[in-house]
Amino acid sequence: MKLPKAQEIDFDLDRYINRYLPQSQLHRLPWPIARFLGYRRVPQPEVGNLLVCAWAFVGAFSGLILVMGVFKSSETIQAHHPPLVVASLGATAILDYQTIQSPLAQPRSSILGHVLGAVVGVGVTKLFMLRSDFEDLRWVAGAVCTALASLVMGLTNTVHPPGGATALLAAVDPTVDAMGWFFVPLVLIGSLLMLGCALVVNNIQRQFPMFWWTPRDVGRKRGPPDIEKTSEVPQEGRERRISRAVGLLRENSIVITPDQVVIPDGFTLGLEEKGILEVLRDRLRNPDHLKNIEIIKATVGVSHPVILLSAGVGVTPLVSLLNTITHAASIQRRIHFIHGSRGTLTRAFKDHDQALEKKVPRIRVTFAKPID
Repeated sequence: MKLPKAQEIDFDLDRYINRYLPQSQLHRLPWPIARFLGYRRVPQPEVGNLLVCAWAFVGAFSGLILVMGVFKSSETIQAHHPPLVVASLGATAILDYQTIQSPLAQPRSSILGHVLGAVVGVGVTKLFMLRSDFEDLRWVAGAVCTALASLVMGLTNTVHPPGGATALLAAVDPTVDAMGWFFVPLVLIGSLLMLGCALVVNNIQRQFPMFWWTPRDVGRKRGPPDIEKTSEVPQEGRERRISRAVGLLRENSIVITPDQVVIPDGFTLGLEEKGILEVLRDRLRNPDHLKNIEIIKATVGVSHPVILLSAGVGVTPLVSLLNTITHAASIQRRIHFIHGSRGTLTRAFKDHDQALEKKVPRIRVTFAKPID
């Protein structure tokens, strides 16, 4: 039996546990409550960076003031002589209020990342404290805590960079290590308060969270419903067809019209899926179905490689074009797909593009180095 190469091994915890998790029930809650828990009937429009910065300022200030106020006023917490605030929550404030669409800022990572970091940090520190020369080894304990926390967060899909700082604090800060295991619930309280503030501030003009546990499907999968093409029911009028389509929402269907995108209750969208739906909606507003065909025809009579350039959300139509050209039998030249984005976390369709590159040797996918 041939053992797999190290770079081919991929452990995904969600692959084993998502099937046992219940689907989101946010749509069953009263609308004002569901809204401030991140639920939307239609995708939330994006806002400009000035509003993003303004709300991030309000959120970071409110969240940290709330945490420090609770720590300072609670007699139970003060009895353990805690620091004024867990310093790593300052980094969480940037993620939770500024980059709210990042997977690193979603509740699963934000809460469990901190808690796992605290558990690892306190546990490892207590083991080191069994030695008489702990003070001389405190710097080694800090490195071990952070490294082990990174490993645990990676394996549990709860990566939250401030969680590494939480683990580090448990080893290098004498005030924190004196608290012992009480540091874990303290971090949990702080993380929950930050999340609660984020649910209020981030849902006034934006949407948060993008998902609570995972953007992927959870629960047992059902067979896909039959799709009825409008060409098969020409006797029905446009309004009646739309009415029937809306009725199919109960069977997990999505309705796209030039005015809006309607998704089923309890259905969540990832960033890539949201971009696809918006592109389809825009095509309905100004249908131009021959664009891809015209581009393919234009590339047949030339000998140089095909080069596709995209940036940011513009990658969505380019991926569609890449797929079309790839499967066009009349085009057998090299294809260079180059995409630029602000950061490594916003590279939509990265896995799809790289899989296509491995499958088709004549395709070369390049991601431009981000500014950050």
